[in-house]
Formats: sequence, C-alpha cells, structure tokens
Amino acid sequence: MKLVLVCSMAVLSVVCAGGAAAQASNNNITGSFGFTTTGVCLVAPGHVGDPTVPPPVSNPTPGVALPNSGFNANLQPSDISSGTTVSFSTSFETRGIRTFNGDGTGTVSGRVVGTTVRPTPGPNGFPHFPPSAGSSNFTFSFTYTVDGNGGWTSTMVPGSYTQTFLTGPRTGQTGTIDALPPTAGTISLDGRMLISAEDTPAVEVHTYSNGDVDPQICHRSTVFIAIGTLPPGGVGPGGTGRFSSPATGR
Repeated sequence: MKLVLVCSMAVLSVVCAGGAAAQASNNNITGSFGFTTTGVCLVAPGHVGDPTVPPPVSNPTPGVALPNSGFNANLQPSDISSGTTVSFSTSFETRGIRTFNGDGTGTVSGRVVGTTVRPTPGPNGFPHFPPSAGSSNFTFSFTYTVDGNGGWTSTMVPGSYTQTFLTGPRTGQTGTIDALPPTAGTISLDGRMLISAEDTPAVEVHTYSNGDVDPQICHRSTVFIAIGTLPPGGVGPGGTGRFSSPATGR
C-alpha cells in the first residue's frame, strides 16, 4: 500500500498569540507565519511485472528506486517506454507554521492530509495498492532571499525534510524528501501576507521507511499570514516602522 503526502494553500485562520508580530518588507522577512497549501503530485514509481497478470510481487529493491522509475526529458513517466505505466496522482493540503529567522534561514513544521484515488497501480506486479487517504506531520529547514521589489524566494535545505505518518496505510512509517523545488512569491503591501509557488516543474524523490522510493513532480501554492501581537498603531504606513519605505507602504 502506498500514499504520497507532501508538504504544500487554502486560507488558514490563525489566532494571534503573544510575542512580536511577524514582519515582511522589501528588505527582509522575520517572525512566524501561519500557512496553508494545496498541491497535486504525479508519481512515477516504475514497476516490476505486469500489473494485469498475477501474481502481485514485493519490492525487489527496497530503499532503491526501480530502474524504470522517474521521468524522461519530456517530464513523462519513464516506464511509458515499456508500453505500460503505473504512474498515479495524489492531492493534498497542508497547514503549519513557517518561521523566518531574519538572517536568510528558517524552519517549517506542519500537518499534511492527502488522498490517492483511482487509477492506482496493480493489482499485480509491483507496486500494487488500492485508493487511500492519510495524514502526517512534517518538518524541514529552508533558506530565503528578498529581492527589494516585493518579491521573495525560498529553497529547502537538502536532506532536512522528514515526516511521520499518523493515519492511513502508512501509519507508523516515516518518510523523507531529498529536495522540494525552489519557490518564488510576493509580499503584500502591508507586510502581513505572503504567497508562493513553484516556477518550474522539478523531480523530487520521496523515500519511505518501508523501502518504497517514489520520484514525483508536484505543484503547490501557499498563502502565509503573519501571526503574533501587533505593535501599537497596527501595521502599514500609518502604524509603526514595519516597512523599509513607509512612503510607498512597502
């Protein structure tokens, strides 16, 4: 059985807590932002045997991607060259907290809920599993830059993504992703909201503690809302000095 859950938008309602409010400007982003993400992944695990001809088989290379897994130069599943592909798709939403340290580094923690619907691989050969749903907790570290013109970018620190499955067929398993694709986004005029998404498709490898290794291409979009106690006077040009250029409100 297999369920892909990856970190990534809807709007998250966040109750402000004590502590300094998060701040975003043309020069920097600091503090904690609540976020929600929606996303979809195309997963290309490759296959062994004929999915239509018995028997089902176990993973022949636990911890190592199958030879016909992944994607070709046209970003299509590699196993289409054999005339049969067992690629499948998953959809998910996440919520959590992204903390910007103010020095170009930060951390993310959250919860992801996802579904894998038909068609799924099988019932024979490997992999083979029915549709399913599940959830997991995840964390990772990131670096970021602010471009001075209302934009920002973020890159996951390679090897930092870990997750623990809470429900579904992978309950009790753990997982890693080698590198989430870089994202780019925009800072709102009042510095209280951010958005981000990937600029180009990229292959990421999702590895599970049961030995499954799944190359995938995902798209995600995320909305971030600053959390914390607002300073006196609120935010924006009429409030305290949140922005590098109060005259423009950015």
